[in-house]
Amino acid sequence: LALSVLLFSAVAGGHGFVKITCNDRTVGQIGQPSLLNCVVKPTQDITDINIINVNWKRSGDAESFLSCHQGEGCTGTWPGYRFADFSSEWDSKNLNISLLITNTQVKHETKYTCFVFTDSGDDEVEVDLKVTAKYSLPNVSLVPEKKNPNSKEALICKASGGYPKGTIRWFGEKNDEWTKSAETEAKTMDNGLFELSSKLVLLNGSTFSTYTCVVFNSSGGKENEGTIQTADFQVIEPVVQTPN
Repeated sequence: LALSVLLFSAVAGGHGFVKITCNDRTVGQIGQPSLLNCVVKPTQDITDINIINVNWKRSGDAESFLSCHQGEGCTGTWPGYRFADFSSEWDSKNLNISLLITNTQVKHETKYTCFVFTDSGDDEVEVDLKVTAKYSLPNVSLVPEKKNPNSKEALICKASGGYPKGTIRWFGEKNDEWTKSAETEAKTMDNGLFELSSKLVLLNGSTFSTYTCVVFNSSGGKENEGTIQTADFQVIEPVVQTPN
């Protein structure tokens, strides 16, 4: 799948002469590694900082899921998370405490808290992780319409695999919009992503030869579109079998 955007807003407060600095924005992809980039920096003229302890946890949780202790090395209790710049050997002078999510999914969207304790002070920062994913190319089909007595046909447009919830808009052959005449719904898939489905009833006597279904993301940006030539299709009515 496509794009995921990780947005970071830090709320920090510590004691001593160090602070944690994190990137304001990082871009990743669903199913690919994503980096929460954080570095320990001195607030005074200090050239030698030794990290004694660093922990990452989901905000609100009591226990950390990833931590390193001087003299003990690094441990992690949850798969899919690790320090981005730490090898198996502990280096107390490595001030890069960035968190690497090895396979970004919707379930990773939450606030994270990072705590560091050094020989020059300590600090804590909260990082807000947001995830987005691009929708698939829409599939547009022509189906029989049974509920509306003024119509024999309807268009169905479906697109899936996106996040957060987007929307579908309809346009005619002269780029006139028909979205208000459509019924659109969004369903959550098992992996937390969304499937969008929209139905546009074609009223008798007011049908164009071309319709375009356009998928927009949650920010209003256009992602994909699909066009159908209604004159090229014949809707086949289902055959009802009657008992002899």
